[in-house]
Amino acid sequence: MKKAVAAAAAVLAFSVLEAVAQPYPSKPIRMFVGFSAGSATDIVARVVSKGLSERIGQPIVIDNKTGAGGSLAGEAVARAAPDGYTLLTVSSAIAVNPAVYAKLPFDVEKDLTPIVNVGTLPLVLLVNRTLPTGSLREFIQYAKTRPGELHYGSSGKGGSIHLATELLNTVAGIKLVHVPYRGNPQAVTALLGGEVQVLVDTVLLAAPNLKSQKVAALAITGTARSPLAADLQTFAEAGLPGYNAGLFFGVMGPANLPREIVDKLNAEINVVLKSAEAESRLGT
Repeated sequence: MKKAVAAAAAVLAFSVLEAVAQPYPSKPIRMFVGFSAGSATDIVARVVSKGLSERIGQPIVIDNKTGAGGSLAGEAVARAAPDGYTLLTVSSAIAVNPAVYAKLPFDVEKDLTPIVNVGTLPLVLLVNRTLPTGSLREFIQYAKTRPGELHYGSSGKGGSIHLATELLNTVAGIKLVHVPYRGNPQAVTALLGGEVQVLVDTVLLAAPNLKSQKVAALAITGTARSPLAADLQTFAEAGLPGYNAGLFFGVMGPANLPREIVDKLNAEINVVLKSAEAESRLGT
């Protein structure tokens, strides 16, 4: 019996040593996203994962685990083994959630390891074309004369889009009414269908609709125009210099992720972000 146990232990030890000796990565990687397919975070994750997969020679599987402002996906990664095979694409929500939720299932600083900053995407003010406004100034004046009558969509209460639009309410001195949806794509559909009249969204999701006959883009956040919407004025250019907001994105892993894995992923993803495809899709 003792010999059998010793033999089993030896086999296990050998297997562990063999796994450690294998160069990373040697198997598929799972990338969690806390938001629905088609959301800005999801698109960022898929662009990064596609390029990273091509560079490291391993598949990267996207897992959209939605709920609690992305916290369910964060929890799944926080509880995963720190071996580099479970990653998380995050957005600004990861910084906002501690102030929105009374209790989170993980601690961002203690339970996750930052890997790379993907970048910040500016936000675009979109309005349904049923509104008789052709510029930001006209929109603000129109909204001021109709407090509580215009509705705006968001990806959910307490989310980055919700907070960014409430900031617009404050800076512009207007009163738009919040209508939360399950995600960004649903909010975009609501704007196109006229359920809401206003939507502040990332340029990533706004860009495909900029030429639509149903929506009009009035301004974009940031200190400079975006390559994804080069003809669109910034809020400062359009007459509201006091307003600015944006969504940041990044990639994280579980706590105690080995430095060599962090460094490798950081280097490879930064190469991906400089690629022609990433620049054209994300404006990096």
